[in-house]
Amino acid sequence: MRRLIPFAIAAVLASTPFAARDARADGELEQVLVESATTPAQHTALARYYADKGAAATKEAERHRAMGKAYGGAKAAEVSRMREHCEKLAALYADQAKQFDMLAKEHQALAK
Repeated sequence: MRRLIPFAIAAVLASTPFAARDARADGELEQVLVESATTPAQHTALARYYADKGAAATKEAERHRAMGKAYGGAKAAEVSRMREHCEKLAALYADQAKQFDMLAKEHQALAK
């Protein structure tokens, strides 16, 4: 029963929008969940959690790509730097999404 409590908390957190949570508390809970995961159900829950984080990062990458395109036609140096900023963030979020997706797949494999 005690092992299920962190995963019940994770289920509640997964249903809460990312922006509404304290990032530090989220990271600490994530650490506890990763360290205590031993059952297939726990690894499946972590797989879903990381898949959701990957999807959120993908959305952020798309949002920054769209913002970067909005700066696309301008020639001013400042606007060019803003476009580059958006493109860099999009690439970082895309990489983050790949990493979360990889973690989701690894936990799904551990659940089998």
